[in-house]
Amino acid sequence: MEGMKALSSRTLVLMVTYGVASASMLVVNKAAITIIPEPSLLLLTQVGSTALLVLVPALLGVTPQRVQIAPERRVALAYLMVAAVFLGTIYSNIRMLQYIGVNTFIVLRCSTPLVVSVLDWALMGRQLPSRRSAAALTGVLLCGAAYAWLKSQSMHEAQRTTLQGSSMSGDAARSGLFWTACWFGFFLADMLFIKHICDSYPCNGLERTLYQNGLATPMLALAFLTSSDGAHSVNEATARLTSETAGVAMVLASCLAGLVLSYAGLSLRSEISSTAFTVLGVVCKMGSIVLNELFVEPEGDLLRLLVVAGVIVCSSQYKQAPKRDRTPESGDGTKEDDNAEDAQPLVNVVKSDEQSVV
Repeated sequence: MEGMKALSSRTLVLMVTYGVASASMLVVNKAAITIIPEPSLLLLTQVGSTALLVLVPALLGVTPQRVQIAPERRVALAYLMVAAVFLGTIYSNIRMLQYIGVNTFIVLRCSTPLVVSVLDWALMGRQLPSRRSAAALTGVLLCGAAYAWLKSQSMHEAQRTTLQGSSMSGDAARSGLFWTACWFGFFLADMLFIKHICDSYPCNGLERTLYQNGLATPMLALAFLTSSDGAHSVNEATARLTSETAGVAMVLASCLAGLVLSYAGLSLRSEISSTAFTVLGVVCKMGSIVLNELFVEPEGDLLRLLVVAGVIVCSSQYKQAPKRDRTPESGDGTKEDDNAEDAQPLVNVVKSDEQSVV
């Protein structure tokens, strides 16, 4: 009984810790990039600190799992490509947050199964979505379309107020669309390519985190040193970071949240069911909305908030279809489409890019 009670207490602590980190991650990044608009510097700090926080304990031999610090050549080459995709995903992600805001990003993130489900069927040998998942995707499409329409109406109203505001809004909208397209392309590559690499080159969670972030760090450092985002020199960007107390706090908070999110998420995967993790993911997304409303960028419209909540709930009901060569029915005659153990809800998968950004 004591063992069960101890396990229950540990799981509860992990769930609360993961929930706080996950809910705050998007909001903290939005605040950090607003205060210090240097995506390269912000990401370099996050990615580098994540790699160091795995590397140093591994060198000291105090990690819970054995970590092979220097991978084989073929593994290093594979994860070099993973790092490039990862870097593209998180960079475009942080750029999106500069222009479109937290709630719009949540809607876009929750809408990705609309495309991923088709690509899974066309390229990954999976079945088409089950009736339940198809209904969930329909809900995502309707709620997403409603949010886009309501948001466009709000933007048109804002543009009428001042001509200068209209010009600035138009520039921001074009930049937002560009980075959204970039993020979506990298995200699809992340979903399909990185999954293939992880299956082909088995590593534990700490090794994946180290290889991915460690190989991405020099790429990001080179980009920052050569261009500094095309806006500031290295000294100017560093001076701005160090002069902003709030900016430093937000950067440190984002690094800490990324580390906690990675550890707690990977630990919870082995301790709670996929259904419980789905519910936790929904709560985290709702928490992000609440924090955004209170501290960062209020939506200011109850109907839009309800639509965002609808997208989150609908996307949480989508489950990845099984492989086509699997038996469509289990021994008791029930369909596996809705209840297969390996079906993962995409709304809250703890992916590698969440370790540093989302």
